[in-house]
Amino acid sequence: MLESIDDGIGMIMRKLDELDIADNTIVIFTSDNGGETNVTSNAPLRGGKSQLYEGGIRVPLIARWPGKTPADQVCRQPTINVDFYPTFIDDAGIKPDRKKHLDGVSILPVLRNPEARLKRDELYWHYTLEKPHFLGGRSSGAIRQGDWKLVEFFDTGEVELYDLAKDVGEKSDMAERRPEKAAELQKLLAKWREDVKAH
Repeated sequence: MLESIDDGIGMIMRKLDELDIADNTIVIFTSDNGGETNVTSNAPLRGGKSQLYEGGIRVPLIARWPGKTPADQVCRQPTINVDFYPTFIDDAGIKPDRKKHLDGVSILPVLRNPEARLKRDELYWHYTLEKPHFLGGRSSGAIRQGDWKLVEFFDTGEVELYDLAKDVGEKSDMAERRPEKAAELQKLLAKWREDVKAH
């Protein structure tokens, strides 16, 4: 599978070179979810596909944009795949339709400078299920604010709180030790669900 992906990306890059547009094209490699734990390990991250732990939602993001994105740099700024649409229209100089809500933000600043900061305070996830997923996922929502992340399970109302700066593997639930932070994030998550009419 990896060889096939590598071959496919090579074909795309060769075609961009052949068309002489490689230097004017943003190429992004990413995924929509983490690996399935039955066949792979996402270590040191916890969980995988169908779960809102980092192993299920933290994925690679590799960008190539010659002359604009610095090579061999690592950016620690969290992004989310709904950022791509606002990023591409921003680069194209297209104004978004004011009648439509944009879920993401343009990540052009961090594509140009890995040290830049995006104008966003939180990231949100919403994953509703009628019954537990066969891979282990439960009906849940999550919010990340800075390095703090809260996961709320809809079936029980239980919440878990993690400090990703110190605990990327989400092994130490801080909800009982930091109840004020858990309550703050749970309130923001509920307000976001109401704002976007999530069910």
